[in-house]
Amino acid sequence: MMQGINKKLTPYQWVMAILSIISIFLILLDFAAVISIDQPTSKWFWINAGIVVYFAIDYFYHLRQAKDKKVFFKTHIYDLLSIIPMGLLFVGLNVFNLSGLVSDLRLLRLIRLAGLMGKLREIFHTNGLLYVIFFTITFILVGAEAFAIAEHVTLDTAFWWVVSTASTVGYDAIFGKTIPPHSIVGKFVTLITMLLGIGIVGMLTSSITSYLMRRTNGAHTHETHDNIELILKKLDDIEKQNQALTDQNKKLQAEIENLKTEQNSSKLSKIKDWFEKRKDN
Repeated sequence: MMQGINKKLTPYQWVMAILSIISIFLILLDFAAVISIDQPTSKWFWINAGIVVYFAIDYFYHLRQAKDKKVFFKTHIYDLLSIIPMGLLFVGLNVFNLSGLVSDLRLLRLIRLAGLMGKLREIFHTNGLLYVIFFTITFILVGAEAFAIAEHVTLDTAFWWVVSTASTVGYDAIFGKTIPPHSIVGKFVTLITMLLGIGIVGMLTSSITSYLMRRTNGAHTHETHDNIELILKKLDDIEKQNQALTDQNKKLQAEIENLKTEQNSSKLSKIKDWFEKRKDN
């Protein structure tokens, strides 16, 4: 599913990852009508705008520092997508009395959502799970928009309907009422939602399980690597000790040979002295 987190993240990477995750949640909560990131009177608008400004400053700073700006532009597409100021676009539409287009342009947030997912992928060096999550979120948002238009319900109602249907729980089980689709588009969305919902739950479960298994295997591999390093270090220490003992043995043998030579010389000297004394006698 993924390669896993190959190295410890720096504080800078943690900040970027946390802000990306917050942005994703803000987009989802906005679609669910829990908060609003389109109205300047909402604090969530300014939180979202602050994150976009931070990402923009970071992007243009690194663009300026890059030696080859064309290569930087090509390799940082996700970063560029993540700084699209959709909230300011919606504010502009409201200012020019084009608020009717706001609901139709809400799906453009998927572009920024793709950028945020790509940013997380680059930070965590992951692939499969984030793609599954992005596909899931995209499916929910597009399905909610289609159902809202076809069945003439509010977007937040359509959002919760798609979420509850895709999760196989059912809208009526949560809210105590049902929303039967009447149009062909609504019925088609319902059918696709039920079929894909089961598949998405399976994919998420499989991806998360695979991720956890890889993390566990990675931890075991790291532990095994540390054990091998420890064993090699001990073997190296033993080899050094053996070499030191060998050198000591050589020195001892040399000293013994010297002692033998000195003793032999002393004995020969005594024998010579004895013969000389015998001759004198």
